[in-house]
Order: sequence, then structure tokens, then C-alpha cells
Amino acid sequence: MTLATSTGLKHRLRNLVTSGGFKARLIRAGLGSAGIQAANRVLALALGIVLARTLGAEGYGVYAYAFAVMSLLMVAAEAGVPTLLMREVAASESRADWGLLRGVLRRAGQFVALASTTISLLGLLVVWWLADSLTAPVLYTTTLMLIVLPLSAGAKTVAHAMRGLHRVVIGQAIDRLLRPLLVLALVGSAFLFWPEWRQPEVAMAAQLLAAMVVLIVGWLILQRLTPAPAIIAEPVYKSRDWLRSALPFTLIGGAGIINNYTDIIMLGWFTASEDVGIYRVAVQGATLVAFSLQVANAVVGPQFARLYAQGDMAKLQHLVTRSSQVIFLASMPAALAFIFAGDVVVSWVFGPEYSTAYLPLAALSIGQLLNVSFGLVGSLLQMTGNQGVTARILWQTAVLNIILNTIMIPLLGMLGAALSSATCLFAWHFLLYREAKKCIHIVSLPLPRSIY
Repeated sequence: MTLATSTGLKHRLRNLVTSGGFKARLIRAGLGSAGIQAANRVLALALGIVLARTLGAEGYGVYAYAFAVMSLLMVAAEAGVPTLLMREVAASESRADWGLLRGVLRRAGQFVALASTTISLLGLLVVWWLADSLTAPVLYTTTLMLIVLPLSAGAKTVAHAMRGLHRVVIGQAIDRLLRPLLVLALVGSAFLFWPEWRQPEVAMAAQLLAAMVVLIVGWLILQRLTPAPAIIAEPVYKSRDWLRSALPFTLIGGAGIINNYTDIIMLGWFTASEDVGIYRVAVQGATLVAFSLQVANAVVGPQFARLYAQGDMAKLQHLVTRSSQVIFLASMPAALAFIFAGDVVVSWVFGPEYSTAYLPLAALSIGQLLNVSFGLVGSLLQMTGNQGVTARILWQTAVLNIILNTIMIPLLGMLGAALSSATCLFAWHFLLYREAKKCIHIVSLPLPRSIY
């Protein structure tokens, strides 16, 4: 490529990104989302290292288990409303239906507030009933987690409303950047200046303060972003239609959470908190293997929808193959490091106390490497109108995940949880790959198409 050609391409790309058209907004949103994903992963890793080193394996296990339970309860607390809200807000604004836009904003907030508060109160009753059988750190951490729950659900709802108003980057940044940054700052400061505060309940209290700040800031920003006609319009409600439409999002979100947290929750059920803390370190390490997949999904996913809508299957196949190759190659260094030298990496980053995370980390890394080898097959199906297939496969693998963990954890402990999760991860993406070949005749593997 000549210098003139390279310069011309740069100018065209700059003009496209800085223009005000739909394609430009799509590219800016994709690049912004990718940047936020990267920053969020760095912050999550930094917070995990700080908590693992300061709380110890047992304290970190108590915190990680409470956080996993909160993630599971979030499925019922939000009931698919944030994703539905994002869709309905975008649709209402595009039609300039300001009454409906105001109605869906108000009703979504009311429903999430009611559902999340109900779940929180029921959880607090259960904790109060079991209080005598719980240790002080578990009792306080769980109680604070249940108070965090409605605040987290509200913050997520506000962030999705912003995304529906085409403020994708700021909507994601509020929850995925501001919140972990606040938690890291609060935890780091408290644990540095007051070492006696190094307890899991203090870390959860930091989550509580951060969630409260994010909800308030997010709500104020949403008020400024909401179109003026929608603020003064008479609200129009379609409550029954919205509830029916939210069910598929609830099912997809629920299956995803089950797949992500079954191993940690069931490991905490069968083993000690210390094992949960060590295993959480393995999970955090293994997710770095799939980091390139998450970043590429934000950038490439919308292009799948565009090419499929245009009927350009040749370019779609080319994009799928090339993205799969790039993702796989980018994932290899971390995977190989964790598989062959995971004990050294874990001991150096998290501390010698976590060296036994090596075998679970190696197993999970192999599972993640097999996962990324299929490329963006899940996004490919969803962007081409096959989200129902994705939901069905998600629930199949979620059930398999529960069964395998029930069998393997009592036999092998942390390694059993890792093998179960790795197996389900491979099964999930292999089944998605088969459906992609069958439904849209596209292959998504990091190999040249001629091999098929």
C-alpha cells in the first residue's frame, strides 16, 4: 500500500467517524463500546487483585459468593425490563411518539423499583431467619448485598434508557466505568489507610455507595438527555404488551447469568468460602482469554446486521472468518500463559495463597480458547434475527451446567467446577456454530472457508 493510499484511507475513515450520519454513529458507538469494554476489564481485574490480596482467600470468597448471588437475583429484580426499555425508547423516539416514550420510561422505573425492592425485602427476611447459623462476615456482606440489589437494578435501567436515546457510550460508561472506578477508589483508600477495615462487608459497602452515586448521576444525566417534548407529553402506557415482550429478554438474561455464575454459587454450596475465593481468581484470569471476543463483538456485531440486511453473504462470510482469525490469535498468548505457567502468574499477581487456582485456571482457559475459536457466532445469530435459537441453546447449556456441577463439584471440588463450566462453554458455542451453518449457511471458525 502506497503512502498516498494509506493517507487517503485515513482521511476517509476520519471523515466517516466525525460525520453525523447513521453509519458514523454506528462506528463511533462500536469503537466507544470496545474502549469501555477494555477499560471495564482492566478495572475489574485491578479490583479483583486488590480484594484478593487484602481480604485473603476466605474473605474474598465471602464477597465473591455474595456478588454471584446478587447477579442471579438481578434476573428477577429487573425481569428483562432494561433491554426492553432500550428497544422501546429507541422506537418511540424514532417515531416522535413522545407520550409513549414518557410512559415507557415511567413504567419501567416503577416496575424495576417494585420488583427489585420486593426481592430485596424477601432476601432480607431469609437472612434474618438464618442469622444464627451465619458467621458475622457472611451475615453483614449478604445484608449489604441485598440493599445494593435495587440500586444496581435502577442504575442498569437508567443506563439502558440512555442507550435507547442513542447515547450508547455514556450509557455504558455510567455503569461499566464510573461504578467500578468508584468501588476501586473507595476500597483502595479504606484498605490502605484503615487496615482493620479489610473485611468483605466493607468491600460490599463500597459497592453500595458506588451504586447509589451511579444511580443519582445517571438519573440526572437521563433527565438532560430526554427530549423536551417527552418531558411535557401526557404518558401513554402499554403495560401488558411490555410485560409480555419482556419475558424473552428475561429468559435470555436468566440463562446467561446461570451459565456465568452456576459454578461459583454451587461451589459455595458444597465447599468452604476459601475455595470460592481461590476459584474466583481462576475465573477472572480465564475471562482475559475471551477479552478479544468481547471487544470485537461491540465493533463487528452491528456490521453483521448491515451485511445480512443487504443480502451480501460473501462479504458477511469474509467478515466472520477474518474476525474469527483475529480473535483466536489475540486470545492465544493469555491462554498459553495460563495453561503452561498459570501457577507462576497467579502467585505473582494475586499472591502465593492462590497458587492452587492453577488447575481450575488451566481448565477454564482451555474452555475459553475453544469458545473463542468459534468466533462471534452468538452475535451472528442474534444480528440476523435468530435470537430465539440463541435463547433455546442458552437454556439447554444452563441446565447441563447445573447437572454437571452437581456431579463434578462433590468429586473434584474447584477442578470439577472448572471442568463443568469449560464443557458447557464449548457445548454452547458448538451448538450455536451448528445453528449458524444451518440457518444462514455461514461458518464461524478461525480457518479458511475452503476447508469446509
